[in-house]
Amino acid sequence: MLDTWMQEVTIDMIPDGMCKEIAEKIGIKNLFEVLELVGGATFYFPKPETMLKGWRDEKIRKEYNGFNSFELSKKYKVSERWVRLIVENANTDYTSGKRGDSVRKQK
Repeated sequence: MLDTWMQEVTIDMIPDGMCKEIAEKIGIKNLFEVLELVGGATFYFPKPETMLKGWRDEKIRKEYNGFNSFELSKKYKVSERWVRLIVENANTDYTSGKRGDSVRKQK
């Protein structure tokens, strides 16, 4: 039944709000695929930069030469102190906790 309805749904039929904004960005069909996956559940979408922190930290570790913390801080938009923390704590994963608190988790 949903497949039949999908052929008739237009962007104007979606109520104003987050779902309509998502549909405008990724298309109605893709919106409904997401809704089928998480519809009815409370779901948190992290910011894109949060999803890429592990990758960013690994790049910083590989590029760090002991003397370039300033350059790396500018390139990756973090503080020099954060660059040093990332390099010094190679076995520590800094993930976001509740309300922006920094939480250390051992790998």
